[in-house]
Amino acid sequence: MRWSNEMFYILLLNSFAGAIAYGFWMIAKSGMAKRKKLKYVYPMLGIVEAFFIFPIMYIYLKISTHVPGRHGMYYGTLFLRTPFIYNVQCVIAGIWIVGAVWNFAKYAFQYLKFQKVLEKSVSFRLPETEKNKIIQELGMKGNVELYQNYAVTSPIVIGWRQKKIIFPVREYEEKELTTILYHELVHIRQHILEMKKVGIFLKLIFWCNPMMNGLLRSIDMWGEIACDRYVCSETAYPYTAQEYYTVAVDGLEQLHLWMPKMVTGFRKKNNFKSRILQMKNYKKENDFKRIGGMTLVVFLCAVCTTTTFAAGEGFRAGYDRVFESTKVEIEEEVIEDTEYEEMFVPEQETIVSGELPDENPVEGNEEFQISTLESGTMFFAGTVYADRDQCIAIRVNIMPAGQTVCYGIMTPDEKLWYVYAIDSGTHNFRISNSGNYKIFVKNVSTGDVDLEGGYVSY
Repeated sequence: MRWSNEMFYILLLNSFAGAIAYGFWMIAKSGMAKRKKLKYVYPMLGIVEAFFIFPIMYIYLKISTHVPGRHGMYYGTLFLRTPFIYNVQCVIAGIWIVGAVWNFAKYAFQYLKFQKVLEKSVSFRLPETEKNKIIQELGMKGNVELYQNYAVTSPIVIGWRQKKIIFPVREYEEKELTTILYHELVHIRQHILEMKKVGIFLKLIFWCNPMMNGLLRSIDMWGEIACDRYVCSETAYPYTAQEYYTVAVDGLEQLHLWMPKMVTGFRKKNNFKSRILQMKNYKKENDFKRIGGMTLVVFLCAVCTTTTFAAGEGFRAGYDRVFESTKVEIEEEVIEDTEYEEMFVPEQETIVSGELPDENPVEGNEEFQISTLESGTMFFAGTVYADRDQCIAIRVNIMPAGQTVCYGIMTPDEKLWYVYAIDSGTHNFRISNSGNYKIFVKNVSTGDVDLEGGYVSY
């Protein structure tokens, strides 16, 4: 199987697996939010992102369809392509790539424009002492730089390795500075910015998955709630939760500067009401303890994985049906000179000689002939050595007229490359890796055929 075919199915199946994980997270989140168990809601979003990143369903399908054969390992018909499947893949992949490139380009343009605005930022020294005290309390390593910018209307955190907090240029009360610093530094400590970056990257790749917009909204809102909860319940924040939210309410304003989602800010007008409702009546002592939280995380992983495996079985069954139905179309509507590829499965083939030819390659132009090749049977004519970028030329003549065969080469790793021929055919197979290649012909007609031909590498 070619790497492009592998990558297509990895991305497709990752999209399915991530959607499954997000669905179960939504169910878990609803129950936990009603009971004011907020501590592990946001971290579990990392599990959802992991299902979008790691090819869990793809690996399961590859392993579960793996069968040891006499001539190596093979994977059945899963992921093999017929002309119909190939055309559908091309359409889906084309739309997918165009959309991803467009979204990447648009976001990159907007982010570069935002970076130019931030170049006009100036150092903000006023809250340095308070910042250092909070950093020490939170046990954070490294420094966080503070800046001000006239274009920014809400405090934000930006940066990759070196984090920066950008303040609007205006006068601040001590309570307001302390609240903003606690909030933004906790954002950095909890790696909320990194979670957003991963979410944005996944959105750009899986842009056509309808779950992605909901996932980004959840990352944004629950990242803020996680920060609110930690500041008000886990730190030495010197004010009450009511004062904490009052600072934010007093500063709420409609942003005039577009900001990419790959930043995080203190004032979130779009989800502020939800944040207050979630934190209302929250009691730290009533939340999950560590053992309860770990049990919940393990349970979510197990449920998502099991459902992903079950969905993989459904995908395999559906793929097999499509493959078998469109494979019939190949027999009825032959497209000559179009190369096809699939794994060789000896247990599923009837080989007229009863075994494969030996590994000794031939020299020069070899001829072959066989009488009465029955329908559905395969004939191996010999083995030829070819270097990389060489060609193996094969010709066949079929009798009686109007009958169809497929003919081609079997690669050293037991993949079949072949074309179809009606009456007769000649085709040159270009070799990508040096090695010994077996020449085969298979009768795909409904009746018996006689045939003769030849092959040579050059």
